[in-house]
Amino acid sequence: MADDEGPHVERDVKVMVRDGATIFADVFRPRGAGPWPVLATMSPYGKDVFWPDRYPMYDTVEQGPNMVWETPNPDWWVARGYAVVRADSRGTGKSPGHFDAFGRIEQEDYFDVIEWAGTQEWSNGKVGLLGISYYAILQWLVAALQPPHLAAMVPWEGASDIYREWSRHGGILSGFTPDWWQRQILTNLHRGDDSGARFTDLYRELRSRPLADDWYAERTADLSRVTVPFLSAGNWGGTALHLRGNIEGFTHAASEHKWLHMHVGTHIAPFYTDEAKARQLKFLDYWLKGEDNGLLDEPPVRLVIGRGTGKNVRFENEWPLARTRWTAAALDATTKSLAPDTTPAPGQVTLGSPEGAVTFELAVPEALELTGPMTLRLWLSTTASDVDIFVTLRQFGPDGHELHGIGGWGQPQPMSQGWLRASQRKLSPELSTPERPFHPHDEVLPVPAGEAFAMDIEVWPTSISLQAGDKLTLEVASDDRSGLEAFRHNDPTDRPTERFSGELTIHTGGPHDSYLLLPVIPEDHTEN
Repeated sequence: MADDEGPHVERDVKVMVRDGATIFADVFRPRGAGPWPVLATMSPYGKDVFWPDRYPMYDTVEQGPNMVWETPNPDWWVARGYAVVRADSRGTGKSPGHFDAFGRIEQEDYFDVIEWAGTQEWSNGKVGLLGISYYAILQWLVAALQPPHLAAMVPWEGASDIYREWSRHGGILSGFTPDWWQRQILTNLHRGDDSGARFTDLYRELRSRPLADDWYAERTADLSRVTVPFLSAGNWGGTALHLRGNIEGFTHAASEHKWLHMHVGTHIAPFYTDEAKARQLKFLDYWLKGEDNGLLDEPPVRLVIGRGTGKNVRFENEWPLARTRWTAAALDATTKSLAPDTTPAPGQVTLGSPEGAVTFELAVPEALELTGPMTLRLWLSTTASDVDIFVTLRQFGPDGHELHGIGGWGQPQPMSQGWLRASQRKLSPELSTPERPFHPHDEVLPVPAGEAFAMDIEVWPTSISLQAGDKLTLEVASDDRSGLEAFRHNDPTDRPTERFSGELTIHTGGPHDSYLLLPVIPEDHTEN
């Protein structure tokens, strides 16, 4: 098919789902008899919301007459022999009903859309999933339900754990949802005749559920049931939302054939680059068309080293890297330094809560690469009823200027972050590793009054390339100082002053082994 012929388009196609409800979808497919492999997307963002009308600020991203936010361009994919099905989630756009973000009904509706797409006369029976953000989150969820016609998926920058990545970082409520809800959801609710509430208020649910209860479990993918081949694409700039989910999905999903593709840049643009589309196409051509294109010969992990231009690409065989030299850099409260492989003398530093911070510095005498997850072991005592700990890792050049990463919306971003509420410090022995502690967030522990206790804090994965003369700093704070306004942790109902007011003392050295576990990668890449 020639590119200038354009797709055959069917608008507002009715897809009947298992409970008798109707999901409305648009279908784009090549002209001719087919059959064709199918790409299926579904979300509450609006299948009919033309990208330039809603998001004119992203005019540098690939455009086309059928472009919709965070989805594959149907014209480009149809020209390469794919049909594209784009559906509105129940209760949004053209699809009537009650909208419940990430809930079981939305998951099952997507399952049914996939099965519908896989059984049409123009379909070859193989359905792939491809999309960014919300579209990617739903991919993890529906893949765990194992639709028979689902052949492969590409979750591009998508959280796989709604509690730990979207809602509550270390048990602390993220402020991301309200603005997103207003901008992306309320503007696209279905305007039918249904009486009463037409949606479940997501932020009200998140705010009212401080622990990871059954409601969250329903909305978090069971990765042990994800068996479909996938390409998980994560962004080092996705801290505080999607980054962890793509890496956790790759690490823990049961799929035999899986790839991790890390990149840098904004949340949207990398998906539409020629390089990214070539990678997506090669992956999907193999699994949906059966093309013998060498996909299985590719290493499973593609990394961008450092947080610069994205040109320093390296392929690896596993994550975390097997040759990692896990290095404990001890916190020294007296010198405010990080000291690798040493035990400082006992010391302590006191700061306020809920506002206060202290910074520990690591001078870098020679080139150093840090690529992987991290753990901060922190000993502290407090006079407050509870404490929130905010961890920020920053890089500074020899001239003292901070070297930022690129955040999802193009904003300057620190190299990594971590969070933990003291009352939710409980660890899962079965799911924790030294480099990645796992907190079940299933109960509230008492915070000892004035008595030192330890917390193991998950610091999200990163890749940092430091040069001689650079400085790495670890900021430990009792309030959010990241500068990432979209993800501020400042809801007064979640952090009431009376509960978090008091002094916070960090203990280091001697019996208090406060340290940052760093993923040091040897300069010799052939070392195992």
